[in-house]
Amino acid sequence: MRKFFRIISQAKAFLSARRVALGTILACLSGIVLTVPAVALVGPARLAPEFAPYAVMVLDSSDGSYCTASVIAPDVVLTAAHCVSGRSETRVFFRDGEGKLVFLVACWMAWILASALLALLAIRFGRIRPRVGIQAGLSLVLFGSALAYYLWSDVAARLVFFDVAAIAVNPGYRPNTGQDTASIDLALVQLRRPLPSSFKPVELQQNIPVETGQPLRIVGFGHTDEEERGTSGVLRTAVLAVSGPKSPVLVRLTDPYGTGLGGCTGDSGAPVFVVGQPALVAVAIRAKGNDGYACGAVTEAVLAGPQLPWIGKILQAWGATASVAQ
Repeated sequence: MRKFFRIISQAKAFLSARRVALGTILACLSGIVLTVPAVALVGPARLAPEFAPYAVMVLDSSDGSYCTASVIAPDVVLTAAHCVSGRSETRVFFRDGEGKLVFLVACWMAWILASALLALLAIRFGRIRPRVGIQAGLSLVLFGSALAYYLWSDVAARLVFFDVAAIAVNPGYRPNTGQDTASIDLALVQLRRPLPSSFKPVELQQNIPVETGQPLRIVGFGHTDEEERGTSGVLRTAVLAVSGPKSPVLVRLTDPYGTGLGGCTGDSGAPVFVVGQPALVAVAIRAKGNDGYACGAVTEAVLAGPQLPWIGKILQAWGATASVAQ
């Protein structure tokens, strides 16, 4: 009989430990949801450190807006024409700690999971009271979050700026046009000094077939949530699918799974690559949303192939060369 009661007592303690451990894990997961730096374009995308050598940001100080740009040559980038104004107002920049940001996010999430595991083990084997266990778990989560925020702010502030020597806007650009107008919204920007050697030019190809349903990869620094500030400036990537109608100069991209994935503010000028290699297919220029939103439904981009003669002509005039595959 005594053995029976001892078993029941241990079982109750175990059930209590399970409840407390579950509460601690939920608290930790809540910390992840509430405080983790955003890791998407708009929708379920991911961080893209492997594409950092191919992309930079462009700032237009006349209105404070910024966009994404592709590295075409050591001192030339390609972006959307509506992202630039005069040479004195336009600057190219990148975040020097991009790789460190990704490492910081990984370490922060590992800290959260480790906090949950320690709380679980302490409650299960250390006979800690439920309230103490929950408080300890929350304290670890809050401490890790505060430390990550401090380090994130410090790393994210390390921006490197480049002055602009020249800007060439595509002659087919038609500003202030609607979604149905085929405007070649492209501009080449020449820098006064080359980018660091860690940057690499994207690959330009004469003929890349683009068919409806084909997956393509977009890489950009844009917003992850158009309703929240501070969700941009970190390079992210996602795979979208080509949708109709077909056009000789434009391509429309949509989320094949309907999760609201797509480009947004800050992703103008973003490169659209072949899946599996940094071969430039198109340059994102604008987005469209549903139900009152501006993003997440359709991402429109200018096909790069038909514009290669223009790109080559400008680069030749500037004394620069690009990586062009036949």
